[in-house]
Amino acid sequence: MKNELPRLYKGNVSNTSNRNVAYGLKEKEENVESKINKLFRQNEIYRQDVIFSTEKKEYNTKIIGRTKDHIITLENEVIRIKDIIKFEIK
Repeated sequence: MKNELPRLYKGNVSNTSNRNVAYGLKEKEENVESKINKLFRQNEIYRQDVIFSTEKKEYNTKIIGRTKDHIITLENEVIRIKDIIKFEIK
């Protein structure tokens, strides 16, 4: 008895690859946590104006304190760091 294997399908591979696609490199953005850490490493934190925004509000203030998960503004508002979308040091 002769055992013959079934024939395999061989698809044609064309040489039209996507090699002409340009890939742009994004600048590495610092995340919010690292920007806050950078702010607290500076000596004059209370003189530093910051702008940050959450989903609900945009703040233009100074930060006077920090806990593990929150920051405290000059106006005594406590904001969760996870809620901050954008953070900028002036």
